[in-house]
Amino acid sequence: MVHSRRILVSAMLLILSAGAGLAQSTPPGEQADALADAARKGDAAAVKKLLDEGVDVNTKYRYGATALSYACDRGHLDVVTLLLDRGADVNVKDSFYGATPLTWAVTPAMGRKPQHPDIVRLLLQHGAQGKEQALIGAISAPDAATTRVILDVGGLSPDTLSDALESATQRKHQDIVAMLERAGAKPRVEFKLDPAQLARFAGTYHGTSNMAPTDMAVTTAGGRLVATLGGQRLTFVARDQTTFGVAEQPGTIVTFRVEPDKPIAMTLTTRGNAITFTRAGEK
Repeated sequence: MVHSRRILVSAMLLILSAGAGLAQSTPPGEQADALADAARKGDAAAVKKLLDEGVDVNTKYRYGATALSYACDRGHLDVVTLLLDRGADVNVKDSFYGATPLTWAVTPAMGRKPQHPDIVRLLLQHGAQGKEQALIGAISAPDAATTRVILDVGGLSPDTLSDALESATQRKHQDIVAMLERAGAKPRVEFKLDPAQLARFAGTYHGTSNMAPTDMAVTTAGGRLVATLGGQRLTFVARDQTTFGVAEQPGTIVTFRVEPDKPIAMTLTTRGNAITFTRAGEK
């Protein structure tokens, strides 16, 4: 089950990033390349030397990634600290996933430690944006230490806390559930739509990206909307007349555009990325 959820998240991120632009930066030189290598390896002394020699701390490498993202991914706290002290952009996004250093600190690449709570704390202290998505990622891992760090920073909306509570409850992470409840998280009350109201949303919706097939079929089942995207089943849970959460992926929002009373499009938003689908037959 956990594996299937990770596949779902990965598939959605790839679809959502498909139209973002995959331009690669030209390697800026041997010294700059050495900075990326040192950041990956956690060689703080080498990073300091290269920065002292004039290498730009915000040099962009393949897909616009920076040394800070590499260090966050690998969990090198001393290198992250040094890069931030030298002015590294804490909110830079790569051009493939649209991921920030905070994203990589919470959900590093496969084969490495799932979470880096000390780095997450440091990034948030330096103004990193996206703590809402980071909280859901920490719970999905699961990682109670990183969850606690994000909750301690605070400033989370009631909706975010409810999404987090739903995610932890679904995954039966009772320690994290208790942590969230202490932070004020309340269960979300599902908005009730009658069968006729739900039925009007059914249909096929075409994504706007040309990079991957993004058709989404929406039907009704068991008093809810059910969609299929990339072979994955998504259950929409109503929040109001046109807004739905996704039971399989707390934190993901689906918003339908209705004109005047007929759904003509829908936007799926997850981890700060969004893609719009147009209903078949609409222009």
